[in-house]
Amino acid sequence: MRGSRFCAAAAIFAICAIAPASAAVAPFGCDAGAGETCYFRIYYAPGITRLVQLTAGMKTSVPDVNVGAAHYCMTVGKRPPPKCAQKRINANYNN
Repeated sequence: MRGSRFCAAAAIFAICAIAPASAAVAPFGCDAGAGETCYFRIYYAPGITRLVQLTAGMKTSVPDVNVGAAHYCMTVGKRPPPKCAQKRINANYNN
């Protein structure tokens, strides 16, 4: 009986540890000049990134982001390199 309680508690802990509690939708937008393209590299976790491409004036919402903990880089005209100056993702507007 005691062992089954431990297994149940371990299973609940494992499930909670997999899904981040604060995963949300983060707004991104491109404030570049007309005819330009913004490239965002989003860092979800070590080794897990996503590239988002927006043309000037576009806005989008990126799902499953740990707002306040995840980071991103943005460049205009070309993809950001894997190692770049990162900004923390916020819940208001990321550009």
